Amino acid sequence: MFTGIVQSAQIQLIVPDNNGWNLTVQAPEIAKRVQLGDSVAIDGACLSVTKIAGDSLQFYVSLESIDKTIIQFYQEGSRVNLELPVQVNGHLGGHYVLGHVDATGLITNIDKGEQSWNLSISFPEQFSKYVVYKGSITINGISLTVNKVLNNSVDICIIPVTLEKTNLQLVNQGDKVNVEFDILAKYTEKLLINKENQERV
Repeated sequence: MFTGIVQSAQIQLIVPDNNGWNLTVQAPEIAKRVQLGDSVAIDGACLSVTKIAGDSLQFYVSLESIDKTIIQFYQEGSRVNLELPVQVNGHLGGHYVLGHVDATGLITNIDKGEQSWNLSISFPEQFSKYVVYKGSITINGISLTVNKVLNNSVDICIIPVTLEKTNLQLVNQGDKVNVEFDILAKYTEKLLINKENQERV
């Protein structure tokens, strides 16, 4: 379980094989705090640590994860957002994030203001039911608030501290991002479906 409060890191090495990628990430702030097998969210995708070497972490990424996330666009030197799982007694600074990317979204517009940026992001239509005005959404692992909803698109305001500390400062119109929708909305949908099915019996 994550909260969408991330730290910046950098892709150091990518070694592909027939079944996936060995991904090495330079992450000085996090490397000293993890052990082999620990879960780490990279741009919102939950991966397991397979090797620790100094300030670098290695992960093995399956072909499915590569295909369904923006990991497929990574290059050596790419900046990424990392997060460790929340501790039981830890501070919940964002919202509940599972690290299971639902889809990739497309940045359709960027309005760069003096104090903040406004991003417009579209996503597959079947997920629009999980998005509400002022609700939470996870973009590249970052917990963000929805400012506007229009069909299968959202507008999100990115404040200066988020720009400074994440890779959203590097995105351009036409780029893809990882999107995870609010788990509470998914649970609510499931409960309503179960209730409706029971009433029909």
